[in-house]
Amino acid sequence: MRYGYFSILFLIGALSSGTALAQTGHATPVTDLTQQWVGYLNAKNLDATLTLYAPEPTFLSASGERWEGPVAIRKNSARLLKRFDPRLTMQSIKSETSGDLAYDSGSFDEVLAPAKGGKAIRVKGNYLFVFQRKSKRSGWKILEQVWTQADSSKL
Repeated sequence: MRYGYFSILFLIGALSSGTALAQTGHATPVTDLTQQWVGYLNAKNLDATLTLYAPEPTFLSASGERWEGPVAIRKNSARLLKRFDPRLTMQSIKSETSGDLAYDSGSFDEVLAPAKGGKAIRVKGNYLFVFQRKSKRSGWKILEQVWTQADSSKL
């Protein structure tokens, strides 16, 4: 009987947080952070986006470039946001936490509309975020980010 009671409590909890589950299929603390990153990027809020990164993050772009540190990530992200208005969606496929490290891995679909008009570009691919938590109080931050693209010739 106890097993059935806990199953019902779990189901009620899952249904009450349906937004996160609908987006990821299996909510973890870091899947929410991934979706927050998407929201900031779509709003072109670079300052807010950068608050989600650890002090020394790395971004491995789909073009093969390695952006080390917040200055490089800011510079390259600002260049892209100046050229394009993004409409990004990300679907978490697998996400886990272990101690002070976590990851979120999934697929993305993005429409990049040129900021000055013109034909939009649709890009699909996969992502991997690696998160680090210095302490339970400090929360999760993006330590490494990997972006792959089904067809990188579009950018």
